[in-house]
Amino acid sequence: MVRKKVANHQKAAHAASTLERIRRVRAGERLAGAYRAFGAAYRLLDPALPAPTVTRSGFRDFVHPKENRFCTVRELARLQSFPDQYVFEGRRCDTYAKSRYIQQTQHEQLGNAVPPRLAQSIARAIRKQLLRNGRNVVTSNTIEYFKQIFADLDYAYPQRSLGNKRNPLDELVYIVLSRRTQEGQYQHAYRELHRLCRPWHKLLSTGDPALREVLEPLGLVNQRISALRATFTTIVADFGTLTLSPLRRKTYSEAYHYLRSLPGVNDKTAKCVMMYSLGMPALPVDTHTFRVATRLGLVPEGTSLYKAPRVLDAVVPRSLRGRFHVLTVLHGREVCTQKNPACHRCPVKLRCPSATATIHTRGPS
Repeated sequence: MVRKKVANHQKAAHAASTLERIRRVRAGERLAGAYRAFGAAYRLLDPALPAPTVTRSGFRDFVHPKENRFCTVRELARLQSFPDQYVFEGRRCDTYAKSRYIQQTQHEQLGNAVPPRLAQSIARAIRKQLLRNGRNVVTSNTIEYFKQIFADLDYAYPQRSLGNKRNPLDELVYIVLSRRTQEGQYQHAYRELHRLCRPWHKLLSTGDPALREVLEPLGLVNQRISALRATFTTIVADFGTLTLSPLRRKTYSEAYHYLRSLPGVNDKTAKCVMMYSLGMPALPVDTHTFRVATRLGLVPEGTSLYKAPRVLDAVVPRSLRGRFHVLTVLHGREVCTQKNPACHRCPVKLRCPSATATIHTRGPS
């Protein structure tokens, strides 16, 4: 068996002045005298002490304890308990609108990352708080209730396609067009855009007037065009061609964070691509899923759309997430609508607290 090549292991070539400072640094001491300005940037790693914390200070941080050089990214990653197969690559993915697409150095990514063993310890502490006598007192009743709800909805709505795409790039475009738009409008716009820009790389060279003519009925035309172009340009820069097929070889976490790093791709869009096109157990939470889950009591009252995905991930088994999303979309469109829901013909009305209250107070509408 051939061992997978370890990434991020490259040793940097140091200038003569850098090597001089490295030779002068001592364990537990900072550079002084003429070199004191570099005191915070040069720290000799002491193998006799516990592994230190690697930060994203902008410095290389640690000098190798036995060689006159800085530690490689892989060596620092090992100190932080990252396995050798973990590769540091990609862009930022945070809440800063202007900086989230900036390419980070591998050292910055390592310094920003939470060490796996630390994350595991925190997760165990949280789990301990949630569990009592081996049972999850927070969600055990909810999970049983979910099974009943799911069975009723699954029976009421036979397998139906929502028009989603098996190709991840097609699906990405489809979902970008679907946001804040009615079903018939975005499906028609997708067909027209696909006809105009087939293959998709033609969109990068198609003029704004032609694109606006197709997307005008959807609204937010400039934002959609800008998002698609920026996303396509980024994908080409990352993979050398306009394709998302390499994500099929990624883990769930890798695929999710890559998609979220793309311009204009939110949590729901990323998870739709993962669920419909990559076959991953993602649960997209759109307005229909959020509304239905809240009315059914699967999501506590007052939970925001931003926090709802984490709540539902704890309730819905991985194997049922895709189907549950489809069911809630169908149910939200046909029965559990935003205004005047048809509770009297709801397949889960006898279990739904919202339907029970509505029927008792209003009667069938």
